[in-house]
Amino acid sequence: CVAFEMIAMLTVGEWQVAPIAVLLLLLSNHLFVLSVAVEDGMVATSDDVSGVSQSWNWDPEDEHPCNIPRILLSDLVSHFPPNGLVPPLFPTPFILVAHNSSRQDRNRDFRYQTSLERILGQFPEKFAVTLSSSNALSEHHREITLEQYLNETLTSRVTTPQVNSNENWYLFGHTYSPEWQTLTKQYELPPCQTCRPDLCALSFGIGNRGSGVQWHVHGPGFSEALHGRKHWLLYAPSEQRPQNYDKDQSSRQWMEYVYHKANSKPKECTLNPGDLIYFPDNWWHATINLDPYTAFISTFTTEHNVDRYFQEDHFQDL
Repeated sequence: CVAFEMIAMLTVGEWQVAPIAVLLLLLSNHLFVLSVAVEDGMVATSDDVSGVSQSWNWDPEDEHPCNIPRILLSDLVSHFPPNGLVPPLFPTPFILVAHNSSRQDRNRDFRYQTSLERILGQFPEKFAVTLSSSNALSEHHREITLEQYLNETLTSRVTTPQVNSNENWYLFGHTYSPEWQTLTKQYELPPCQTCRPDLCALSFGIGNRGSGVQWHVHGPGFSEALHGRKHWLLYAPSEQRPQNYDKDQSSRQWMEYVYHKANSKPKECTLNPGDLIYFPDNWWHATINLDPYTAFISTFTTEHNVDRYFQEDHFQDL
């Protein structure tokens, strides 16, 4: 139902809803992930940390493969006639790419406001943010100022495979306060039939090289790279869960220790600034940020039972 789908979406992109809805959302998502999580993954131990090595099997600075279809924004009408809007519950992932010459045109002002040099100026002095652990459950939280988070993120510059996801702090998800909404309302929503302010929730994030979120699932939506590059990995719901999955293993660890031995490789691709990815409903996915300042925004959409909205003429202006 629509209500359950909204709860699933809010697992990562929590919008401003009643406290009881947020509680139900977190509980349902955590129970689901716990039901499929196992402890046989390649998670870093104290022995792993003691032997520091700078020669990685998977290096964020390398070029990485892309096996996900790419669609130029200028070609949307030919792919999704008659208006170029992505229909609800599209079944497979794809990347929306702007022409190189016009890549910075879409959301150019929003990228300007969210650049490293200007992001602090969008908020009051000593503005506090809520960080989450970057494991599959996002179960730990920490509140610090945005300035302190940026200083810590840029000082470390890189998150190595020696850091477990439950030990790493990440800004994403808790960006639905009035101050965040003032910023994100300037963002031009993706081109989809349900990408409307009343049918979607936005979540803004910042991470450094090697950071990201471990394998998880939720409802459909889009994610756009604003600054820096971001690598995406996905498995279809029909496939088995990611091999050697562990909720506290980082996505960087999974790429370092599991990816090259995996029986089935995931769908994957790197987003450059201005690129968007569509992630379908209930697809397993993990992310890894590839640059020291990687900023991005995700749009979580309501797409189940959307025919009801059409019947009620909510879309007559499309």
